[in-house]
Amino acid sequence: MLDFMEADRALIAEQDAKILDLEAQITALQSSISELRAAKQPVQQRLDSYRYPVLTLPNEIIGEIFLRFLPPYPKPPPPTGILSPTSLTQICRQWRNIALSTPALWRAIDVDSAAITAYQWMQAEYTASLLQLWLERSSPYPLSIRVVRFDPSAPLLSILLSHQARWEHFEATCYNARVLVNLALDAPMPLLRSFSLHFTCEELGDPKRSILQNAPLLRTVSVDDCGVLGVTLPWSQLTSLNLRCLYPEECMSIFQHALRLVHCTLHLWDGSEAPQGDDQSDHAQEDVVLPCLETLIIQPSSDVDPEFLTRLIMPALLHLSLPEAFLTWPEDDPIPYLKELLAKYGCQLQELQIFDASAAESLYRSAFPSIVLP
Repeated sequence: MLDFMEADRALIAEQDAKILDLEAQITALQSSISELRAAKQPVQQRLDSYRYPVLTLPNEIIGEIFLRFLPPYPKPPPPTGILSPTSLTQICRQWRNIALSTPALWRAIDVDSAAITAYQWMQAEYTASLLQLWLERSSPYPLSIRVVRFDPSAPLLSILLSHQARWEHFEATCYNARVLVNLALDAPMPLLRSFSLHFTCEELGDPKRSILQNAPLLRTVSVDDCGVLGVTLPWSQLTSLNLRCLYPEECMSIFQHALRLVHCTLHLWDGSEAPQGDDQSDHAQEDVVLPCLETLIIQPSSDVDPEFLTRLIMPALLHLSLPEAFLTWPEDDPIPYLKELLAKYGCQLQELQIFDASAAESLYRSAFPSIVLP
């Protein structure tokens, strides 16, 4: 009996010793934890006090940085993707709030919209909602709008028209030109400065419509033959004009009214089959004076009668670009003919660019030593 009790006392003593050892280890670990917590505290304080440098900038500065991320206005950024301003709303809450409160980020809009069909309804619905969203975010700023593959009979038109007074730059490629002209281009557009329209399917035909007559700031127009033949634009107030796929006589008819032109680019068609309207036939052989024109660019084209150049008088012309074929009429040597033209224009030409030149550049430089040939 005594032996049994002695064994119990020994076991208890052993367990007591083990507990004391564990408590000693716990005390040591608690001491280490306290030391680690003490070491952690200043590190955490430093971390809590740190902010990314860009987040310390005033919101106005960050907004300006965002604007530099976009293409220069009026060129529009992509509507989606990493180069779109929408990507700035997906970084953090602060950046999202700044982007949504910066209307200038959303004022240049690029919409690539296919014609609505039963199989494209979801795409068209998304395009319309995206356009509406950007228009709301950009308010009250003037707008630069580029619309590709645009069907003006679609609901997209009503969204655009609801902000028509804010249009500053407008460019569209249209399927149904008549709908757009009849519905959209008679209203006041007090901010409109540039207008570009390309019709892909139909000509407007007769009778002609006068459009953009309520756009007092309009100075730049780019239009193709389908548009010119069906409309009358406020030619007299334009300073920059790009005419695509027109006959020379059609251009001359326009020039008679566009006396304030400073810059003009022409892409001509063969004049041998040009339609002869009353306005063209009445003034077919008259010289046209363009007193303010400084830059004339004639894009290379085949079988165009260059004779119309002899009926232009451009005393302010500084920059001339044209195919050499326009200078080999009626003789083969372009240089004497060019001298004759410049003498008639009465201009002090500063820069000359010749496309598809067969004559050596040195001949031009020798004949026109004061003119830059790029």
